[in-house]
Amino acid sequence: MNVSNNDHTDEVLRGLDELRRRGELTDVVLEVEGRSFPCHRAVLAACSPYFRGMFTSGYAEAKQERVSIQDVSEVAMATILNYAYTGFFHAEPDHVQAVMSAAKLLQIEFVSRKVAKYMKNHLDVSNCADVLMYADMLGDLTLKEASVRYITNRFNQVALQPSFLQLPLPLLQSLLNMDDLMVDSEDVVVQAALRWVDFNQEERMQHLPALCKSFRHCFISSDQLVELESKCLPTGCKLVYSDITTQRVWQTRTEMPIILGDFAFISSKKRNAVCCDPLKGKLYEMRMPDHLQSYSVAVTPTDELYMAGYIDRGSRKKGMKKFLQFNHQENTWESRCDLTTPRDSCGLVYLKGHIYAIGGDKTNQTAEWYDPSSDEWTPIPPIPYPMPAPARPGCSAAVALDDSIYIITSKGCYRFSTTENKWSKTADMVKPPDLPHAVSFQGSIYCVEKSISPRYVQVYDPKENVWKYSGNGTAFSGEFLVLMPLEESLCLLSLNRKSILSLINYIYAPAENSEIDLFQYQPKTDTWLKLQSTNMALKPMIQWLQSAHRKDCLVAKLVPKCLGHVEDTDELYKRFQGYDESEDEDDSDEDSPDEYDSDDEDSSDDEDDSDEEDDSDEEDDDDDDDNYIDEDAYVEEDIYDDYGNDYGEERWEEDDSDDS
Repeated sequence: MNVSNNDHTDEVLRGLDELRRRGELTDVVLEVEGRSFPCHRAVLAACSPYFRGMFTSGYAEAKQERVSIQDVSEVAMATILNYAYTGFFHAEPDHVQAVMSAAKLLQIEFVSRKVAKYMKNHLDVSNCADVLMYADMLGDLTLKEASVRYITNRFNQVALQPSFLQLPLPLLQSLLNMDDLMVDSEDVVVQAALRWVDFNQEERMQHLPALCKSFRHCFISSDQLVELESKCLPTGCKLVYSDITTQRVWQTRTEMPIILGDFAFISSKKRNAVCCDPLKGKLYEMRMPDHLQSYSVAVTPTDELYMAGYIDRGSRKKGMKKFLQFNHQENTWESRCDLTTPRDSCGLVYLKGHIYAIGGDKTNQTAEWYDPSSDEWTPIPPIPYPMPAPARPGCSAAVALDDSIYIITSKGCYRFSTTENKWSKTADMVKPPDLPHAVSFQGSIYCVEKSISPRYVQVYDPKENVWKYSGNGTAFSGEFLVLMPLEESLCLLSLNRKSILSLINYIYAPAENSEIDLFQYQPKTDTWLKLQSTNMALKPMIQWLQSAHRKDCLVAKLVPKCLGHVEDTDELYKRFQGYDESEDEDDSDEDSPDEYDSDDEDSSDDEDDSDEEDDSDEEDDDDDDDNYIDEDAYVEEDIYDDYGNDYGEERWEEDDSDDS
C-alpha cells in the first residue's frame, strides 16, 4: 500500500511555527539588535546554507545556546524567520533593502531573488540611482543591469535627482561612457557631470579630467566647452576628451511615420508595425506584442509611445485592459498599470503630462487618464453625448489641442476641458466622419474620412468654433488616407490601388499599379500641394499597406539602429500576409512569458509564485477558463469590411456573460 498525504508538509510547518512562537523545543536563540528569536537549529539549517555551515561545523556557535547575528536588522530577521517556518514571504516596501541584505548574508536564494525582482519592477527616477549603488555593493549583477538600463532610458530625469549626486566615481563614469544614453545632446552629459562635481567641489574637482574622457568633444557646444574649460583654469590641468567621433545612439533619432495595422482577421500571431524614413526610402520594423488583436497608440512630445492594446491570452477582460510603453533601446513594449476598464480600440491621446483613454468600453462613453510618474489611472467624467456602437474599431478619433481633448465620431465632435473637467459639444461638422483620422496642427484640428469616397479634409478652428472643408473643398480619392504632421508641415498620404478581394483569407491581393501620393498643406493659400518626388521613397510601404486591413498613422522620432531594418520588402510582405513557421516555433510554448510583460522575465519564478497566485487570482483564473478563445475559432470574429462593419459582434456579448 502506497499513499501520500498532500497536506503533510504544510501541517509539519504549521506545527513547527506554533512550537517556535510558544518557545517549545527550541534549541537556539538568535540575538538581533537586542531582540531574542527562539528557533530550531534543524529548521534554520534546512533553509539557509549559512546556518547549516554554522551549526554543522566546528565553530563555537554550533554549541552556543545564544548566537548573535551581526549586520541584520530586527525587522529583516523576523521576516526571514517567518518565511523559514511558513514558506510565506511578505515585506513592507520600506524594508525590502534590509531584507535583501539579510537574505544575501544568510544565503536564502528565494527571498533574495524575490526582493531583487520587486526592486527591479519598482524602479523610478527617484530611487534608481540608489538601487544601482545597492546592487553594486551586493554584487547582484541582474539588479545592477536593470538599474543601469533604467537610468540610461531616463538619463535626463535621473541626472536631476539628489541620489544621482551620491553615485561613486566608477559608477558615474560607466554611465557617462554608455553609447545608448538617452540624451538629446552631449551638453546634457557634460552638465550632469558638472552638477556631480559641484555637489562637493573640494573633493570632486580632481576627478573632472577623468570625467572629460567620457565626453565626445566634437558634439559639445562651444558655450559648454567654454564653461568646462573655465572650471580648470585655477588648477591649470589640461582636459582630454573621448576620441569617439560618432553620436550617441539616441541623438540619431529620425522623424518617421509609424503605420499601424490590424491583422487580427488573418491570424493571432505577432504583426509588427512598419516605420518609414521618407527621406532615405528605408523601412524599419517596430516590434509589437504577441497575440495583439486591436490597439491604440499615443505619442508624447518627447517621443514616448504608449499602447492600450487587446492582448488575447485567454481572458478577454484582462486582455482588454493592457497598457504598455515602448522601450526605444530594446524595440519592445513594457507593461504599465492596467486600465481600470476593459477597452477595445479606445481613443488614446497625450496632453500635458497625462495619457487619456476614452471610449472603447461597453458604452463607448467612459474615460480615464494615466499619470506616468505614479503609474496610476484615474477616471474622468464620462461623455454625456451619443456615441457610436463600440463594436466598430476606429469609429472615433482622439486629438489634443491646447488644454482640451477632442473626440470625433459619426455622431459629432465632443470636447473635454482638462481645466474645467467637463465635456461639451463643438459646432456641427460639415459631415461627421464614419471612420475618422484626426491630428492637431498650428492651433487647428484637421480630420479626414477613411471609409467613404470622395473624401475631404475638414478643419476646426477652436477660437471661432467652426468646422469647414480645407483646401477649398478639395476631394481626395484612394483606398487609404491618413494625415501626418511631418517636418513641421502637415501631409496627407493616399494609397491608390486596384485590388482583388480574396474570399478565402480576407486579404487584398497586391496590384502592380498601386502607388502612394503625398500632399503637403499650404496654410497661406489653403491648398494641398502634391509632392512629385516622394513616391519612390515611400513605395516600399505599398505592399505592407495592402496587407493590413485597418490602418492608422503616427509620427515620432525613432532610433533607426534600434529598429529592425527591412532589406527585403517582399519577404516582409509575405510575413504579414501569411504564416511564418519560424515565428510559430517561437510561439509554440503557450506557457512562455509574454514579451511585453516585464514582470515575467524570470521564468524560474513562475513555480515559486504559484501558491500566491492561486490564492490572489483564483477568481481571475475562473474567468480565464470561461473566456478562453481558441485561436482558430477567433479568426472569424474580428473581420471588418472596408467600411469598418463588424461581421462578428461576440466580443462584448461574451463580456456581458462574464459579468452575469
